[in-house]
Amino acid sequence: MEELYEAFFTYLEKVGEYLDRLSVLAKTKNIAAQRGDVLSVNECMREEQEIGLTLRRMEQQRERMLTALNLRGVPLSGVPERCPPELRQAAREAVEALLTKRDIYRSAADAARATLECSLHNVEKLIEAKAPTGRTGPRARGGLFTDYRT
Repeated sequence: MEELYEAFFTYLEKVGEYLDRLSVLAKTKNIAAQRGDVLSVNECMREEQEIGLTLRRMEQQRERMLTALNLRGVPLSGVPERCPPELRQAAREAVEALLTKRDIYRSAADAARATLECSLHNVEKLIEAKAPTGRTGPRARGGLFTDYRT
């Protein structure tokens, strides 16, 4: 059983590595959006999509591990208490590391999303200003019309 827990901790570490990569991409995307570098933003989004697909494939592996460890339905923060006593410290460290990386990613992704939304709003204003009638069609003055998810 200890090997299963160790495999699960390794899995959590791998997810953390992907979250680190996503954090770097979100920060890069934010900088690119501030500079107006659309090609770099697009490249970051493509890489984010690739990582997202990888994480979705890893989800099946996680489900199998949780079932084998009888941890299905247990929130990540509750995993250490459900581990054998000799593995609780390792579980606590693995969970805390992953949750910290998740928080860092969320912060970077939120900043990038806000920058992109602001940039899109500015583009919409520029288009409106350049339009002969001051209107650009059905979306004119309708607020943000896109929703970028990271």
